[in-house]
Amino acid sequence: MLGAATITVMMTVCVLSVFSYAGGMAGAIAHDQAQRLRAALDGVFSDSGNSLDVSGSARDAFLRLVDVLESSSEAVVFPSDTVVSTQKAAEMLGVSRMTVVRLIDRGELAAEGGGVHRRIAVAELARYRASSAARRTAALHSLAQEISGDTPPDQVISTR
Repeated sequence: MLGAATITVMMTVCVLSVFSYAGGMAGAIAHDQAQRLRAALDGVFSDSGNSLDVSGSARDAFLRLVDVLESSSEAVVFPSDTVVSTQKAAEMLGVSRMTVVRLIDRGELAAEGGGVHRRIAVAELARYRASSAARRTAALHSLAQEISGDTPPDQVISTR
C-alpha cells in the first residue's frame, strides 16, 4: 500500500508494441488484471492525501501502458535508455539484420558504436517505427488519391 508515499518517476520507458490483426488475441495481462491496475492507478493519483511528484501526463502514460499490455501479448517494455544489438533490433522490427545495418548506414536509424558492434537505443527503434508507419500511411493516401472512378482497371499506377 502506498499511503502517503511520494512517487517520483525516475526513468522513462519505451513501449514497442506489435499489433496483430488476429481477432481475440489475449494480451500480456488479463482484462480483470488491467481493470484492477487502472483502479489502483486512479486511486493513487486521485488520493489528495498523497504528495505525488507525478504529473497528469505521467498518469496517462501509466494508463496507456496498461492498455498496451492488455491489448497485445507481444508488447515489449524497456527502459528508454536500453540499447540492443543489430540482431535484436532486427527481430523487434521484423526485418533482417542486414536491413538494420543498411538503415544505420543510410542514416535512417541512429546507432552507437561502429563496425560490427553497433547498438541501437530502443527509443530510436520506437521513433523509426513511428516514422516508417507515417511514411507508409502517406504513401497509401497518395496512391488512393491517384485512383478514381474513371481509372481503368488495367491502368498501371506509378508508386515511385
